[in-house]
Amino acid sequence: MTEVEAKRITILLVAAYPAWKPSEATMQLYERLMRPFDALLAERAVMDIIRSPREFAPPVGSICYRAASLELELGGEEALSAEEAWAELSAAIRRRGYYRGPDFGNRALARTVSAMGWGEICTNPNLEATRAHFFRLFAAFQERRVARRAAELSAGAQCSQLTELWSAAVQAPLPQTRRSGRIHEQEHPNAILRC
Repeated sequence: MTEVEAKRITILLVAAYPAWKPSEATMQLYERLMRPFDALLAERAVMDIIRSPREFAPPVGSICYRAASLELELGGEEALSAEEAWAELSAAIRRRGYYRGPDFGNRALARTVSAMGWGEICTNPNLEATRAHFFRLFAAFQERRVARRAAELSAGAQCSQLTELWSAAVQAPLPQTRRSGRIHEQEHPNAILRC
């Protein structure tokens, strides 16, 4: 996305959360971290977050995560909740039985079934424990898949570039003010920027 598109999306966030008063450094950071994404994808992610019952402005990582989820969905990898994945698994057990393990279109579901073992899932007499274990594993694999895609889309190696970019701002002399006859350094807005 272009710099102008990134600014427009960031301004959209500020307008949607009027209590949020980000500094110029925060605005620049949001813009820079969203720039590797497709503009329409990032805007759709922001609009999804704005429509949610969220009360506060989202961290930029939430926007990147949502954009990655949308990108996976557009690429044909259907996003499933753990409950939907369990229903798909249950249907496959009824259709296929113990001897013929199915192929799943969702990678997180396929990895979960592989990790647990098709035969173990089909024959374990403790259905509640199997389901609970499935839910935990599926959520972890789903989370990892989306996080990996977010890193790919946002060019995860940019962390060092961001650090270099902001190091000049951090090393800039801090403005000083007078309070009760003493000179105090004001907190520099970029001083806590870490990757």
